[in-house]
Amino acid sequence: MKKVVFYFGLLMLLMFTSCSSSKKLASDIKLYSVETMGVGIDGTYLIKVTDYFKTTDESVYLDGLKKDAVHCVIYNGIPAGNGSIKQPALLNNDTRIEGNEQAFDDFFNQKKYNNFINTVVNSSKEITKIKNSKEYKISATISVNKDDLRNYLIDNKMIKSLNSIF
Repeated sequence: MKKVVFYFGLLMLLMFTSCSSSKKLASDIKLYSVETMGVGIDGTYLIKVTDYFKTTDESVYLDGLKKDAVHCVIYNGIPAGNGSIKQPALLNNDTRIEGNEQAFDDFFNQKKYNNFINTVVNSSKEITKIKNSKEYKISATISVNKDDLRNYLIDNKMIKSLNSIF
């Protein structure tokens, strides 16, 4: 009898966890990866962005990679590598302005991030089909104008300026 109760409890646990909605969670978490490719001209980051897409349509995946690159500069910062030191995120505890989440949503939904992409290195594009999947792992090297992006975010009161910290 104890085995029956145990298996019934386990079955109920599995059923509840498999039926829970994770759609919102998946949209909030960005699952891209970023690698520093070197130092660009002053005020720019040269980074290799890798993400997963269901299509090899260049307009779709390039837009996604550009969005990922700017998202990384704003929220995560750039990792150290290839002669570059780690760069902090533009949005952190010191620069955060409470209540501006909608402004960031609009920034990404209206594709304003495209204004801060200098170039996409065409020779750097890599497309790999994922085994037993309908997805592709796609990478490209992208140059992001960090200084202009910071100025835009400050001017639109999305982050605090560095002067306000000191």
